[in-house]
Amino acid sequence: MDFERMTRQERYDALTEIADMYYNQGKTQSEIADYFNTNRFKVAKLLQDARAEQIVEIRINASDGRNKSLEQELMKHYPLNKAIVVNTQYSSYADSCSQVGQAGAAYLDRLLTPGFVLGISWGKTIQTVINKLPQAIHTPLSVVQAAGHISLSNPSAESRELVRAAAFSHFGNVYYMNTPLYVNDAELRQRLLAEPDVYRTLCKAREMNAFITGIGSKSSLPLTNPAFRPYVSARDGELTEECIGSIMGYVLDARGQIADLDLNRKVIAVPAEELMAVSHRIAVAYGRHKVLVIGLAVRNGFVNELITDTETALLLSEMAG
Repeated sequence: MDFERMTRQERYDALTEIADMYYNQGKTQSEIADYFNTNRFKVAKLLQDARAEQIVEIRINASDGRNKSLEQELMKHYPLNKAIVVNTQYSSYADSCSQVGQAGAAYLDRLLTPGFVLGISWGKTIQTVINKLPQAIHTPLSVVQAAGHISLSNPSAESRELVRAAAFSHFGNVYYMNTPLYVNDAELRQRLLAEPDVYRTLCKAREMNAFITGIGSKSSLPLTNPAFRPYVSARDGELTEECIGSIMGYVLDARGQIADLDLNRKVIAVPAEELMAVSHRIAVAYGRHKVLVIGLAVRNGFVNELITDTETALLLSEMAG
């Protein structure tokens, strides 16, 4: 699309469509660039133009951004050291995602101090947090890819890219997990874990001050993901209905504990017991379909800090009550 040759009305309509795709539909700048056959830097400039020309108006209600009473309710009923509940009752889905991401970024930024070691998983939810981290030049940190690689339809939400982006925002060091998330051959898995590059990352992970992760629901179980079918045994298939979600590639059973699955013995990631020893175990998760697994992940100690939205917090409180 040639924006330079558009009439004034055509340009206005194009900016409106781009703004709608980004702010309301939750499309990434790269996805929009592909749609318009341009590049994401041009899209970023056009989004700035849309704001400058008041096609887009952003209103921040800072004093009403969080629901403090629900935060207290969650900390009363669950073993949480921190709860951040973002008021999203009157927001669109895209706006809700952005608000939760902004709250997560603000909290994470307060934690990051020189020498801090941060672990990161993957996914669009975590991407919204990392993309909103402010630039900081005096707080060098180390950022660890906490689990092996998983290919996503949106590459910018993959763990390697999020690790790179977080480190770049604070001029930090990166520690990649240069392996797939699952490996079938037990002997090969042990050799990969012993590879110097992977071993270096796993050693650094033992120094993590915090990790930030999403939580997968039953609808997104690795057991039912076609990409992971080669790793799922017949026995695992029979146990699928008993599983409720996942965290960092580990599938959780009906009690919210690491399920007795062959797949969980094929994971290349920071060991679960080491994850549970990290001081700040932060989950950014929301949605009524995730309420059960979020609650059990907290109760079982995988998570001790939660960033979520109003609806999810209300449902968690009701479940605990």
